[in-house]
Amino acid sequence: MDKADLILHPIIGGELVLLHYVGFAQENRFDFLSKIEACGRMGDSAILNLINFKRYLSSDIFIINEDSYTKDKVYMMDINNIDDFVEDYFKSNSSCFFDGDTFFISPSKKVLIEFQHHGYVFLHKLPIVLNEHGKSKISNKTFCNI
Repeated sequence: MDKADLILHPIIGGELVLLHYVGFAQENRFDFLSKIEACGRMGDSAILNLINFKRYLSSDIFIINEDSYTKDKVYMMDINNIDDFVEDYFKSNSSCFFDGDTFFISPSKKVLIEFQHHGYVFLHKLPIVLNEHGKSKISNKTFCNI
């Protein structure tokens, strides 16, 4: 994901590992959008519809999901193709699209939608700015390239 890291670094405000700490963003930099109840028993398309992503994103977007880390892949596509992509994802990848935390990054709107694996959905302003606790957590870690 080195290429994705180079492309997304100026957009998100750091390396992709920063996404692991987005929960420590400064309070004025994110909004809670919703809690999708029983998301573990829902299909990917149903979850995507409940996120209501088109309300917040536009143009080309980057998508990072759980498979991005194991398959070394970040997806980029026009927002109008996401529905079909998610609908066909299981057939192409033998795994659910929302199988873990998922991030939709819109460079043009300078926002990121975070879907947490427990069903919480947040809208973050970009670049990501961590609070003091987040800064201390990230500075105390030794990172490996994903």
